[in-house]
Amino acid sequence: MFKKLKKIRPGPLIAHLVITLAYPAVRAFTAADNRLLRFTNAVTVVGLILLIVGVIYSMNLHGDFDISRYYLQRGMRSTFRFYTPRRQELLDSEQGPAEFLNDLKEKRANAFNYPLFLGILYVLASIIVVYGFL
Repeated sequence: MFKKLKKIRPGPLIAHLVITLAYPAVRAFTAADNRLLRFTNAVTVVGLILLIVGVIYSMNLHGDFDISRYYLQRGMRSTFRFYTPRRQELLDSEQGPAEFLNDLKEKRANAFNYPLFLGILYVLASIIVVYGFL
């Protein structure tokens, strides 16, 4: 588990934090009363949405959609190859399913699931704030 935490890069983490905490911060600053409660509620909702997105992204990282993606791309390529000026390039770039799956595994080798991590973090933080301060 801690091996996966070593894959966290600060740049994407800060970007995800800023984007996902923007709505709760605006919600708290525009509230007339109970600002902490409004902030906690918004963080909880954002955290639950991030949990759902994180589970789907985790399925993608584990390769659950790879073969479907291969056949979908292959079908789109065969459909649109007649409408593109680079037809020969599309016909020459045929790749088997095994090579396609290996390429995707290599691309995902250093990926980290930021939505799931932040979703868990936000829900835990909101629980701590609600039971600790309110």
